[in-house]
Amino acid sequence: MLETVTCKGGSNYHTYRVHAIIERRLNRNIIVSQPIRIYKSFSLEESVNRMLPLNSIDKQWDDVAQYSVSIPDVNIPFGATFPVKVQVAPLSKGIRLKALTVDVVEQHELKISAPASYSAQFNVRFLSSKQEHVIFSERHNLDDCMAPESERSDLEWCTTKVISLPQDLEACTQDVSLNTIKIKHQLVFTVELLGVGKGLSMIKGTIPFNIYMSPHLISEHGTVRRVHIDGFHDDYVPPPPLYSKHQDDLLLPMVEDSLNPDTLRINCEQPLDDVFVNSVGLDCAPSYESVIRI
Repeated sequence: MLETVTCKGGSNYHTYRVHAIIERRLNRNIIVSQPIRIYKSFSLEESVNRMLPLNSIDKQWDDVAQYSVSIPDVNIPFGATFPVKVQVAPLSKGIRLKALTVDVVEQHELKISAPASYSAQFNVRFLSSKQEHVIFSERHNLDDCMAPESERSDLEWCTTKVISLPQDLEACTQDVSLNTIKIKHQLVFTVELLGVGKGLSMIKGTIPFNIYMSPHLISEHGTVRRVHIDGFHDDYVPPPPLYSKHQDDLLLPMVEDSLNPDTLRINCEQPLDDVFVNSVGLDCAPSYESVIRI
């Protein structure tokens, strides 16, 4: 079953309604209809197979600047807020950073079979239409992006801004990939630079990402709950294990029977990958003399 697909401007690609009919003998039947929304459950595996974008861009523009732009994930819930991290390091003297613009663009591509008369007259089998519109846009100047206490404004520009996707179900829609309807989203960033030649220079790039619907997002009254993606998890380093959870050295079980020369020789020739580790009975490491005695 195709999920509900609506778009900005009140146009609907695919919707559902529930009709209730009360039949009456002497009067007209009473018909009541109510719109409903149907969404398929989000599958991470399906999304990964459909699109394999990276959630970051790390490039260098000649000898002008090195820049990096990243988002936490390529799968974002509908109506969520998420951060975008931007780092720019000028590589030449005299280059100044002026502003940053971040847009979220929704792209629609429709493809339908052409009517028989139109197909016969123009020899066209399909009719297609492409359009896009901006669902989020913000522009930040340098003062808004640099921390007041930063002393490296001339060497590196680093900032994190929050993107808020629309919560209105008519303002944007989820990603869709069908034969007739394709809807995609991408983050578009523009970094404005001064001092590169004459006038204003710009670094532009895009990061595709997937907006998905979830049953936890829409309440009973049709409003969308706001989901906050707080930050990035790429730099997370798990803490070391507790002391009670440590693992003994794999070499120790090989010398448990060091008093038996035959056993010692077999254990020494056995690959480590095939050794079964049982460290319950080990109290301490054996002495050097007991290990080399044959």
